Amino acid sequence: MTQNRRTVVDPRQAERRRSLIFKIGAAVVLIAVAAGIAIWAVNSNSEDSSTGASATPTVVTEDGFIRVSAAPKGTEPKAVVSLVEDFQCPACQAFETRHGATLQELAKNPNVAVDYKPIIFLDRGGQTEFSANTSNASMCVAEATGKTGDMSVWLKFHNLLFANQQQEGGPGPSDDQLRKFAEEAGAAGVSQCIKDDQFGDWLSDQSSSTMQDSGFQGTPWVRLNGETIDAMNMSTQQLTDAVNGAAK
Repeated sequence: MTQNRRTVVDPRQAERRRSLIFKIGAAVVLIAVAAGIAIWAVNSNSEDSSTGASATPTVVTEDGFIRVSAAPKGTEPKAVVSLVEDFQCPACQAFETRHGATLQELAKNPNVAVDYKPIIFLDRGGQTEFSANTSNASMCVAEATGKTGDMSVWLKFHNLLFANQQQEGGPGPSDDQLRKFAEEAGAAGVSQCIKDDQFGDWLSDQSSSTMQDSGFQGTPWVRLNGETIDAMNMSTQQLTDAVNGAAK
């Protein structure tokens, strides 16, 4: 008669197996946790960079202007024309038609800078977001293309907005229209910034601060070296002479 043999298990080997299984399981859990953290971090960073209205532009001057100038980086031109405008403002469009090309020509002088500040001024009573949407899109283009100080693409976009200005008090251009204007000017990859109103909070703060200034009477507000000038009633030659005189 054959006797059944019982398998003898070495308790030390069993313990080693249990220890190995435990270590493998712990490692798997740690890898899963690390992967989860990595995915969360990527998504978080992505959301921070593309959503919300809390971004601050890096391409503006200390007082929030977009500077167009041929002055060497780090130098302060002798003559600074500061222009506060609203892309919804018909008077601003009239000023652009009258003096826009002149200001662009003056900005080629290294001793001259033309500073532009789009503000949210005519969106009264929450009836429209025309000013808010266009000013944010403007800042999106500036931030995307002006890191080196070259604001030529932004200036093209600025000019397109005024050339295609819709009726004051209306809805203004759609996000898709703003994206197309940006692409026509030479800026790509700004559609998410436009959609998310990325610089909305910053622009609201800047606009409020500007409108509380004692010198502000409406848009366009034009100053030369900090002094308000009646540029709307100046001829092209008078404006040129005034700026060139300050630049000497």
